[in-house]
Amino acid sequence: MTNLLSLWGLPPGRQRTDIVLPGSPERCLSRRALEDGRGRIWMLETLRPGQFERRERIGRALDGLSRAGLPVPAYLAGPDGRFVVEHDGRYLQLSPYVPGDPLPQPEFIEDGARGESLGAFLCRLREVSGTVREFDDEPPFVLEAYVNELLTLMAERRPDLHRDLIPVLPALAPLFEAWPGLTTALCHGDFHPLNVIWHGRAAVAVIDWEFAGIRPCLFDAANCLGCVGIEDPHALVRGLAPALLHTLRRGLCLDRDAFALLPELLLGLRFAWMSEWLRRKDEEMIGIEVHYMRLLANSLDTLLPAWQKLLGE
Repeated sequence: MTNLLSLWGLPPGRQRTDIVLPGSPERCLSRRALEDGRGRIWMLETLRPGQFERRERIGRALDGLSRAGLPVPAYLAGPDGRFVVEHDGRYLQLSPYVPGDPLPQPEFIEDGARGESLGAFLCRLREVSGTVREFDDEPPFVLEAYVNELLTLMAERRPDLHRDLIPVLPALAPLFEAWPGLTTALCHGDFHPLNVIWHGRAAVAVIDWEFAGIRPCLFDAANCLGCVGIEDPHALVRGLAPALLHTLRRGLCLDRDAFALLPELLLGLRFAWMSEWLRRKDEEMIGIEVHYMRLLANSLDTLLPAWQKLLGE
């Protein structure tokens, strides 16, 4: 296995089965930690069939972000300059392993310093968004179509969930109507504290870019805030959450029109998390998510004013 490092011109070393790799291993066929002959540690990913083109595109994007100074563990290019290397019928990618500190859960939701660090990353990503063009020709992501497709599947396979979540839809109508006109930018697509490598309370790397693409500019902020709120809905107005919003405001990344629909976007993106719990067959999280989504739908008219008050508007 370590001989595979030679595909990137690296001296072979040894496997590091003692290292637990961060992120979501299900996003490829396998992930392994390898140490090369110079003591550097890498993450080797074996891709599933059909992932080649998308992962090559992500590789080019991460290379551009890394060159722009963003803290991303960019894939290493092979001898031909491509970021996906073929070997014996398998497609492989190699990226540097970034060690980090464990994220304290759920205590992280109270930590304003973490919110500032996350907000600073999102502002920097927004600044360089226009220099990364790899996703420009992809079909636009339309949240309303995604939600409707998921609800159709629920009606067939989980009518109980369909019944519970249909009342949420009217709350999303303003977001769906405004969607085509929202300002867009390059987004991570799955931005939340567990997809960040932490050194203390500072974000030193952002990983797992599988869902990167052009999205409404507050897409990542909404997803992150949603992951705070599911730990404790009251945390949406204390600790990490307002610190994140303050940092976005200071960085001129809190667009007024997008901010006005941020609660709705937070709610809408919870459908993607519901899809994930269904895929995992995690009935406990499915139940928690239903309760959270219904609570959000009934609280949209109070959440935005609360955020505005915290920001001094």
